[in-house]
Amino acid sequence: MKYVSTGNGKMPLISLLAILSISLTINLPGLAVSPMLGHLRAIFHSSEIEAQLLTSLPNLVMIPVVILAGRIATPKWQTAVLVTGLSIFFLSGLISLFADSMGFLIFLGCMGGVGCGLVVPIAAGAISEWFMRKPRQEDLGLKSTTSNAMVIVANIFVGIVATINWHSAFAVYMIPLIPLCLVPFMTQKYIRKHLVADTPQESAKEAAAAAASKPAVAPYHFQGSYSTRLLIALIVLYVLLTYCTTSISYYAPFMMEKYGMNTTEVGIVTAAYYGMVALSGAFVGVLKRFFGKPVMFICLAIICGGLIIIGFTHNVYVMTAASLCTGFAYGIVQPIIYNKTTYIAPSHAAGMKYFGYVLSSNYLSIMMVPFVDSFFRNIFHSTSPGFEFVFSGVVVAGLLVWALIERKNYVFAVNPATAAPSPEEVARAEAYEAALKKGASAAK
Repeated sequence: MKYVSTGNGKMPLISLLAILSISLTINLPGLAVSPMLGHLRAIFHSSEIEAQLLTSLPNLVMIPVVILAGRIATPKWQTAVLVTGLSIFFLSGLISLFADSMGFLIFLGCMGGVGCGLVVPIAAGAISEWFMRKPRQEDLGLKSTTSNAMVIVANIFVGIVATINWHSAFAVYMIPLIPLCLVPFMTQKYIRKHLVADTPQESAKEAAAAAASKPAVAPYHFQGSYSTRLLIALIVLYVLLTYCTTSISYYAPFMMEKYGMNTTEVGIVTAAYYGMVALSGAFVGVLKRFFGKPVMFICLAIICGGLIIIGFTHNVYVMTAASLCTGFAYGIVQPIIYNKTTYIAPSHAAGMKYFGYVLSSNYLSIMMVPFVDSFFRNIFHSTSPGFEFVFSGVVVAGLLVWALIERKNYVFAVNPATAAPSPEEVARAEAYEAALKKGASAAK
């Protein structure tokens, strides 16, 4: 049996692959069938609103379910929640193969959203639970890679199959069958039984590495209201950043069509974004060390520039290059956000709940894109096909200014060696909590 390092021992490789397989499902609701929305509208003679509901409503349904799953997916119930969610998602996909109306497809899409929502926190929470230090960052990057690569494969599959038989395209929603088959290898019982402790030499090496990156001041996890403030800041960062970059998949088809570009060129630009997100996520540890402490600011600047360039250019090659750069930077930031979530949570046990909060913001971002962009387009009375990209770039520029002002804030500060808070960050948190307690005592 092959093993992989957990940062505190070893676990079977099959268990890591099983955990990563959960991420095959988490970006599928809505996005997977988007390439054939126009085809479905023609078949069912449905309105544009109905077509949009097929992609947006499942994401809306997922938001409360993800938060709920983060609370109930404790180690005791984790396997039950996972199996339930994957089963619901799989059954909704299976029935979609025989659906004969847009209304029924929307309902089944929402059911798939419920199932997917139950497993989303577990996809990241299980990695946080079993892995530490460098392996945790690397595996969270692989989680991001897996989920985004699946979007590319799903879109290619749907785009090809939908022209032959649109019913068959919904087979993409049967992907949950893969992690369902691998569930026995990721149960608490199986992993604990097959965990291997480090040898004395390996333990000494791990201890030395941990000591080198270990904050001098406890605790490792932020506490009280300071933890809550960091969670809110992290959610705001993730919501706005995901909202801005999602413009590529939402608006590239419409903008490029107005410029006379074909669907193949649209597919290249969109795939460039998701492909680079997947690629950079796989090497996030190396890229963090390459860029060093300013990595967050560099990535925000790249995303800002990439989106604005897409909004102003009429050249498909420039668009593709800008899309690649945007995906590259976002692919680095996403797993960094995931890793920070594990330390913002007040305890290791609360990690799953905090992942529920943070990951639900991803689906909130996808939901808000058309509404927010339409609102601001009307305010500015813009008729430019690239308005949404330029506006998104300006929003990211605002995030960059915020990050520079708050550069000492744990949300934006990055230590290439470890995601754990530095002694200074922990000291500020403790001073903040002490000041609050002192103020509360004085008020009494």
